[in-house]
Amino acid sequence: MADPSVAGPPVTDVRMTTAPMVTVGIDLAGYTGTTGVCRVTWTERPAVELLDGRNDDDLLAAMRTADRTGLDSPVGWPVEFMSLLTAHRAGTELPERSWYAPHSDGREGLSRFTHRLTDDVAWKRTGAGRQRPLSVAADKLGVVAMRAVNLLERLAGAGPAVPRDGSGPVVEVYPAFALMQWGLASKGSYKKSTPAALAARAQILAGLADGLGLDLGERVRERCTRSDHDLDALIAAVVARAAACGMTHPPVSGEERAMAEVEGWMHLPRRDCPLPAVRVGAGSREAYRTVPSPSV
Repeated sequence: MADPSVAGPPVTDVRMTTAPMVTVGIDLAGYTGTTGVCRVTWTERPAVELLDGRNDDDLLAAMRTADRTGLDSPVGWPVEFMSLLTAHRAGTELPERSWYAPHSDGREGLSRFTHRLTDDVAWKRTGAGRQRPLSVAADKLGVVAMRAVNLLERLAGAGPAVPRDGSGPVVEVYPAFALMQWGLASKGSYKKSTPAALAARAQILAGLADGLGLDLGERVRERCTRSDHDLDALIAAVVARAAACGMTHPPVSGEERAMAEVEGWMHLPRRDCPLPAVRVGAGSREAYRTVPSPSV
């Protein structure tokens, strides 16, 4: 596992010169009713739109307009879980249960049957404690992942498969962990319909708007405050921007890279790249011109 204290590669401050980057965020649900879709056009004052997500065709249409899409869903299953199913189906000896390396506080790592390597790495990097990632193998999240991998297959069409490690047009995100990395996590859950959760969403949205200089219309502001699905879609679009600009943690070690190709990889924002840096952006697209970074 990569050392959580080690920063990623250097990021260069850039300014937009021609076509702005476009990112899409999708808070994917197992069924269409609660899926949120957001598109951000990264101009000097990034413009935010909420799009229809009535069905997979709507989602694919949105994804095809983006330079990078942030997908709030696992895009793979734990290798050990797949080995368990294979052995069970064949009637052969089942693999032994195993866990990832212990947490720095002494707690054992996550189970390799229920969680992917990226889940364990992200859980430890964020210091999320009791807030462990949901299991794609042993939770209803598996239904969401089934939909996600179908979307990736349809997006690829007859071309090469969409990389699961986030190096292609789609990057896996986890909005709640992203908020921890940016220092915007609420004390209580922002996912409920209680007045406290409503206030938490309003506070998170204000933090994103201030840090990124977002152009939020009244409709967007109201919906992201009322619905955690729309808010998570916006967060996913911002993480997609960060990933496109080299401001997230990619798989680094040989094990991480190998597992990410199969299990997927959750891209967490780097803590040394705050939201104002994400707004400015850093990347290799020809539409950007490198300028000297300010001294810090």
